[in-house]
Amino acid sequence: MQKQRRVQFVVLLFALIVLAIVINFAEPIAAWLDNWAFINILDAMSKLGVLIAVIAFLMEIPKREERAKAEKQRTQFEYWQVIDAAASAGTSTSYARKIALENLTKEGVSLRNIDASKAELRQINLEGADLVGANLREADLTNARLDRADLSKASLDRVRLYGSSLLDAMLDSTDLREALYDDKTSFPQGFQPEKIGAYRIAPGTSLPRVKLSNAILWSVNLQGANLQDANFSEARFHGSLLQNANFQGANLQGAKFRSANLEGANLRHANIKEANFWDVKGLTIEQVKSAQNWEEATYSPRLCIELGLNNRKE
Repeated sequence: MQKQRRVQFVVLLFALIVLAIVINFAEPIAAWLDNWAFINILDAMSKLGVLIAVIAFLMEIPKREERAKAEKQRTQFEYWQVIDAAASAGTSTSYARKIALENLTKEGVSLRNIDASKAELRQINLEGADLVGANLREADLTNARLDRADLSKASLDRVRLYGSSLLDAMLDSTDLREALYDDKTSFPQGFQPEKIGAYRIAPGTSLPRVKLSNAILWSVNLQGANLQDANFSEARFHGSLLQNANFQGANLQGAKFRSANLEGANLRHANIKEANFWDVKGLTIEQVKSAQNWEEATYSPRLCIELGLNNRKE
């Protein structure tokens, strides 16, 4: 260990001596090196090497661009394979498809006539996308960003647009029949979705005789809404706020109300055959018995006992 320290000390001392000599005799050393032919040769060779490297770099640029273009095309092809595979399989939820659509949009690739019907695309970012003629019917576009997107002639019927932003989007001849939106949805200035058949799902809305069979209405807020004589057969209201909603005379056959709040809701003469009221909140015996076919609906065990259905098998 002591020997190693001595060696280190000698090396450091030598380096300091050399540094001192260079500092004190910098000009004579520089003049001596300038007169040494070998140094001039090395200088010329170094300059030539730099020149050769620059030429090689410039010659390589087209090849690099070609490789980058080929790689980009390969990646885009893989994106399309993911999208086509999800469409062919009829898969609703595919995170890979969502990422593929977002990346193609970022790269400015046209998504015209794309088929993503019934796709789960919540919170997708398709700002400025070319979606002319796209099939997005029944897709879930909750909280999607579609600002400046071209949706001309696209099929968005029965699509869910809760909280989505479509500012400055092009909606020429866009099919929005039975599309669902709420007060957080942003449409282009002056655009009136209800005039082309879209439905506002919000507290106090008035949708009498509306036809929304099989509609997905998870966790929506329809407190105090007028839904008299509407058709919600097989609709899904899981976790929704339905306090004081008017379902009088509505067709609720097979509808699912699991964990929904039905406090004060009017079910008078509504058809609740095979409806599911498991774990609902605020539902009373009086409400249930004011409806039609209430004996054929499904309830939580406690409510079954109160209704005199305790011998039924759920």
